[in-house]
Amino acid sequence: MNLKDDATLISESRGGSLQATEEILTRYKSLVISVARQYFLVGAGDEDLIQEGMIALYRAIDAYDTDSKVPFPAFAYSCVKNRIIDVVKAANRDKHKALNNYVSIYDADCLMSATSAEDAAIMRENSIQVKRNILEILTQEERSVLVLYLDGRSYRDIALQTGNSEKYVDNMLQRIKRKVRAALKKSK
Repeated sequence: MNLKDDATLISESRGGSLQATEEILTRYKSLVISVARQYFLVGAGDEDLIQEGMIALYRAIDAYDTDSKVPFPAFAYSCVKNRIIDVVKAANRDKHKALNNYVSIYDADCLMSATSAEDAAIMRENSIQVKRNILEILTQEERSVLVLYLDGRSYRDIALQTGNSEKYVDNMLQRIKRKVRAALKKSK
C-alpha cells in the first residue's frame, strides 16, 4: 500500500482530488472524535460536535501552510478543538444558557485515545461514505453559504454577500446541518 504524506495529500486535495480529501478526512477522523468526546452539549448529540469537528478538519486542509514547521496533525487538532469550543461557547451564550451546558470530560491536552485496527478501518470507511453523502446532498448555494459561515462570517455578512435576508441564511444553515446530520446517520 502506498501511503502518501500529509503535505502531498493536502496539495492533491487543493488541486481538486476528492480521493486525497477523503484520505485526509479518514486519516484524522479519530482525532476529531477524540476532541469531540471531551465536551458535552446538552440538547445535542455527540454527532453534532463530531460534525462540527469534521467541518473544521475540512477547513484545515485549505488553511494549512505546507511550508510551516508545525505538523499537520497539530494544526488540525488546534483547528478542530477551537471550532468545537466556539460551538459550545455559542450555545452557552445568554439566550441559550438555560438549555445548553458543556462539560470538559477529559484533560484539554489529551490528543487521541488508542483505537484498534478494526476501529480504524471502520472509521476510514465511514469517513469516505460521509464525505460522499455530504457532497451529494448540498446544493451549490448551500456550499457557498457554508464556506462563508466556516470563514467566521456573521449571518449579516453572509446575507449581504449573497443578497438574502439573515433569516434566509439562518434557515439555510439549519437545513445544511440537518442534511449533514442525516448523512452521518446514513453512514452508520
